[in-house]
Amino acid sequence: MGKASAASPRRHPPAAGRTPRSPVPPTRPDITGQTALYGVLGDPVSHSLSPVFWNAGFRALGLDAVYVPFHVPAGRLAEALAGLGALGVRGVNVTLPHKEAAARLCTTLEPPADDLQAVNTIRLGPDGALHGANTDGPAMYRLLTSLWHPVGKGAPLPLAERGYRAALRGGEGGTLPTSSRSVGKGIPAVPPGPVLLLGAGGAARAVLWSLFQAGATVIYWANRTAHRLVCPWSAERTQVRPVPWESQALNEVMVESTLIINATSLGWRAEDRLPVLTAAPGPGQTWLDLVYHPASPLQQAARAAGARVIDGLDLLLGQGAAAFTLLTGHPAPLAAMRRALRRHLAGRSRA
Repeated sequence: MGKASAASPRRHPPAAGRTPRSPVPPTRPDITGQTALYGVLGDPVSHSLSPVFWNAGFRALGLDAVYVPFHVPAGRLAEALAGLGALGVRGVNVTLPHKEAAARLCTTLEPPADDLQAVNTIRLGPDGALHGANTDGPAMYRLLTSLWHPVGKGAPLPLAERGYRAALRGGEGGTLPTSSRSVGKGIPAVPPGPVLLLGAGGAARAVLWSLFQAGATVIYWANRTAHRLVCPWSAERTQVRPVPWESQALNEVMVESTLIINATSLGWRAEDRLPVLTAAPGPGQTWLDLVYHPASPLQQAARAAGARVIDGLDLLLGQGAAAFTLLTGHPAPLAAMRRALRRHLAGRSRA
């Protein structure tokens, strides 16, 4: 397979005399030596839905490009990125467990990745440079804003929201508040009451950043490894209170919190449980989960207890669409990407 150039992926013009494609596009594109290569790196990665909506986006725009999953074990990220760069891969997303390690390997970090020290998107330069970005934080901010601070037609958007949408369109305009100097200065976008954040990895740091931007007043923060609970930001109106994982205090703050965010890997496996949390979230509380597995036992338990449950699909699509624009230079065709994701999930549920 030929080495891809640094230019934007070329479009696929229909060949003269070729029969038009069927209304349902094929699941696998024609791949040639000119096809632009993108992918996602993780461990595990076979569950990833990113190839579904990325490839749908390529088809919708008529781009000669393909997006594939790469299984990269922990500890082998550096050699994987070097190899992919040598093969001409244009850009990649990174997921568990690589987001923080990827930031350390990058040549440059775009805001807010520099503040977060975690990346989920890397553009591979032709000179071997790795340009890292983080679309998780802005996508989470946008999700929080849409859920608890709906903006009416014609109403002004918060600065962070304006900047995020401009970036998603590929346009210019407002910028996200991305440094520690501006943390906590967004328009409040979370429900009143404390927030409980579970996890302290790269994804959790992006959630924490978005909660500062969204104006959360009290954030309880718990992780199985307590020494990772170090907050790099401060804001006058936001308090971060670490909570021991194996403690009665964690049960108590779960009952107290209006919003509970699971940014751990718990929920991907059927046997996953949170035994330390004997108090399940109930009516009046929201369980927001970064896991997008529909059979997550944690989400099922929260739903059975009467809590409002929001899985990770909207966040997945939001961060993925922003990464699509950053890496390809084309505005993400959100409608086509969302349709492909829903069609895939519907087919899987019937299987």
